[in-house]
Amino acid sequence: MNGIKLTSLSFKRQSTIIFENLNFSFEANQFSLLVGDSGCGKSTLFKLIAGFSDLTYSGQISIAPELYQNSKCKLVGFVFQNPNQQFTMRTLRREIIFALENLRYPADEIDSRLSEAVVQIGTGDLLDRPLEQLSGGEKQRAALTVLIAMDANVLLLDEPFASIDLKSRHQLIHLLAELRDRGKTIVVSDHDLVGYQDVIDHLITLEDGYLKEQPLNTLITAPTSYSLTQKMSSQVPFLELKAVTIKNDSRVLIDATDTVLNRGITTLTGDNGSGKSTLLKAIVQRQKYQGRMIFNGQKLRKTKRLYRKLTLAVQDAEKQFVGLTPKDEFDFNQNISDMARQKQDEAIKFLGLSDKLDYSLYHLSEGQKKMVQLISMLSLDLSFLLLDEPFTGLDERACQYFVGWIQEKAEYQDFLIVSHRLAPLCQVSQFHIELSGQKLVTEANDQVGGIDDI
Repeated sequence: MNGIKLTSLSFKRQSTIIFENLNFSFEANQFSLLVGDSGCGKSTLFKLIAGFSDLTYSGQISIAPELYQNSKCKLVGFVFQNPNQQFTMRTLRREIIFALENLRYPADEIDSRLSEAVVQIGTGDLLDRPLEQLSGGEKQRAALTVLIAMDANVLLLDEPFASIDLKSRHQLIHLLAELRDRGKTIVVSDHDLVGYQDVIDHLITLEDGYLKEQPLNTLITAPTSYSLTQKMSSQVPFLELKAVTIKNDSRVLIDATDTVLNRGITTLTGDNGSGKSTLLKAIVQRQKYQGRMIFNGQKLRKTKRLYRKLTLAVQDAEKQFVGLTPKDEFDFNQNISDMARQKQDEAIKFLGLSDKLDYSLYHLSEGQKKMVQLISMLSLDLSFLLLDEPFTGLDERACQYFVGWIQEKAEYQDFLIVSHRLAPLCQVSQFHIELSGQKLVTEANDQVGGIDDI
């Protein structure tokens, strides 16, 4: 029986108290969903439980106390919110072998554990591809594969499905339920409640440094399908893709495709690894492709002038930062208008970042990093903004704020948004394009994401 017991747990970062005399128990052999606002401390709590050596706390964290001191790495498995921080090796195969060798499993058992985990998560096609070339969703599935291979008794998963398509999300949540039924203790942190209905045992909120169990019927209100197109949306083309082919090494992602983007807000969906992020990079001329892209009547070319008109907010916010603190980031662009600066100040205050302006960006939560990135990007005076997974790590309140800001700007600015989290775009997106079978298809049916239909 490997539950998690927190006794008088206290932890602070610099002068900020995160937890003070926290007492709570996550029950053994149960599947718990942990929810809470961005930056409330969910990731920090997981890191404390997982035993990160650089985090010093007072109080006690108990997991099978008689084994806790010497065998914690075998007791607790942890999937990071940002999978880019998870890996140490070049490929998934080497990552699994490295992890199991460190746990001192014999070679024949390493082989069998690797094979079983790959089959369970369905990552056989990812085993020998460079991890740096995987999509965000593929990296999350790879991280889950390592966790399953390690076979820890307690599994902590921090936003593990943020970049995973709905079908895979549904399958993986049910896999976790099966692992619970085999005796695992599972705690998942998530802002998106879709797919957990009738699966989890406990719903727990983290607020103001305290954990509290909530009734499970709270999840009943989570929708399972979304409308991503609006009737009577005016169709005014501004971007044309003509016979566009895109490859990732030898893999064809998009094959000789023609499509048109109309003015307004367009959502691009598709399975993990289908090429959505790569397409965005191609549009901003950071990825090679064949064919032509025509933007407002002119062929797209990689020039400095191009980036005065369009830019891409990448999936991993850290990769976009140019400063060390949020203040550095907001001050970097000196050319934004007074109105944009005023909107920045409003966003900083509304999203609770006022006291974090001088923090290191790399000490913020993943959700707070995403907030800083989006505030910076939405402040720019552009005609076209591409957003790759903009809602990762954001609580519902933050999602609504940024969606409202996007709608305000959509009166004079166009958006192409890649997201697996579709709820914020319901009744907001005006157009929907699906990337499937190496083709871009404009969807006329405005219902998407029905998880019950999978």
